[in-house]
Amino acid sequence: MAPGIRILRTDGRRTRLGRLLLAGEVVDAEPAPSRGLRTAPGWVLSHVVEGSGTYRDGDGRVEAIGPGMVTAVAPGVPHTYGTPPGGRWTELFAIVTGPLADMLAAVGVLNGNGPRSPRTPLPAPALRAVLGAAQPSTAAAEHQLLALADLLIDTNAPASPSPGDPIAAAEALLTADLHTRVNLREVAAAVGMPYDTFRRRFTAEVGQAPLAYRTAHRLRGAATLLRTTTMTVRQIARLCGFEDEFHFSRRFRARFGVPPGAYRRGAG
Repeated sequence: MAPGIRILRTDGRRTRLGRLLLAGEVVDAEPAPSRGLRTAPGWVLSHVVEGSGTYRDGDGRVEAIGPGMVTAVAPGVPHTYGTPPGGRWTELFAIVTGPLADMLAAVGVLNGNGPRSPRTPLPAPALRAVLGAAQPSTAAAEHQLLALADLLIDTNAPASPSPGDPIAAAEALLTADLHTRVNLREVAAAVGMPYDTFRRRFTAEVGQAPLAYRTAHRLRGAATLLRTTTMTVRQIARLCGFEDEFHFSRRFRARFGVPPGAYRRGAG
């Protein structure tokens, strides 16, 4: 993708859940300059994929922003963020307003103001697909907001599990980078447990075996992409880490009772 700033959505449809006022991305470029502090009519969301910068607000708070961090700022709060002069980063951003965003703030999912490091990495390809999804109907716009909420909820827990919680650490490893293969023995070693002990304890505490847990997470992500984007089944299968679209379709039907195409038509 060529460097620069790209707008994915402006003035989205008004819905019962709220509205996506603006969505876009900065690709290996300097963010749009800001003259001092600014405010927004909705929640500002920013996910920096690569590069670094600084967040600052009207209370004098200054915090560093690095790769993988999510910045959330409440409506009407004076703030600014960006790279140093001449700096470059890759960022996905949005402004969202309405009752769904307010509810996420009330329960602590949108726990602004400022940057934080999510426990579970926010998958940039999935976020880009959700923010750029078409809105042919009000229902599609609502599905888009719900998909964005899903992503934010998944990343809401603190970044670093406590040293005494190897299962929480394993959950974070199993839900990261869904498009790549995972080696369960490496996960067990990373959380400091023998492989057989890890499998037994994870299953007992989480209610699913480690591989089943990861597969369920991948399928939920695929369902979100089917509801909210125009990506092909093959593209979604690849993005969510399945060998091919046929294997993906079999697993999806076993989980949701219908093949991916029928699920998409029912959600439209």
